[in-house]
Amino acid sequence: YWALEHTQALNTLLLQSAGPLFVAIWSLLLLGIRLTLAQAGGLAVSLTGVLVILLQGDLTTLKNIEFNIGDVIFVAALLIFGLYSTLTFKRPQIHGLSFVGFTFGCGAAALVPLLIWELMTRPMMQFDTANLLTLFYVAVFPSTLAYLCFNRGVHLIGANRAAAFFHVIPLFGAAMAIVFLGEHPRLFHVIGFALVLTGVFVASRKPATAG
Repeated sequence: YWALEHTQALNTLLLQSAGPLFVAIWSLLLLGIRLTLAQAGGLAVSLTGVLVILLQGDLTTLKNIEFNIGDVIFVAALLIFGLYSTLTFKRPQIHGLSFVGFTFGCGAAALVPLLIWELMTRPMMQFDTANLLTLFYVAVFPSTLAYLCFNRGVHLIGANRAAAFFHVIPLFGAAMAIVFLGEHPRLFHVIGFALVLTGVFVASRKPATAG
């Protein structure tokens, strides 16, 4: 959220595509788990699909991208979330709600000094209907429910296989733009969707075990 105050959404979406790489690095350093050839290949295919969607099939779009301090902040966030994703695989054997409650409690406590600083340096948030509904949505859906599902997914299939699904975020974003914003589907959407889904399917498959 802080990064988006300084950079454009396209930058963060492109950088977010590197999320699985951060998870793979942490998994190797902390758990000694390497990407399989299928996982690496699948991630490469799905990443290609992401770029097709974000760049709308036009590589010349890259020349218009300017990186700034917001991008550095976002890379730091990816580094931290990659560590969280990896360590989630080794989380204590407690109920998913208890784990989310504990991590959210620690996170909220760590944010108290920043909250005080923001209240002292920025205007107070307006408690109107739009802002309250926005807070409700962020608290319930992308926070609580999303983390419950993500934590469970990592626990079941491991961080490297779960990280492949990072690449469906731009896919869902494009799909919702078509449904809710009236954008028209184009050929690059179809190609990008196909590449992302194929890559995620390959990367998230359970590795074959020796007989």
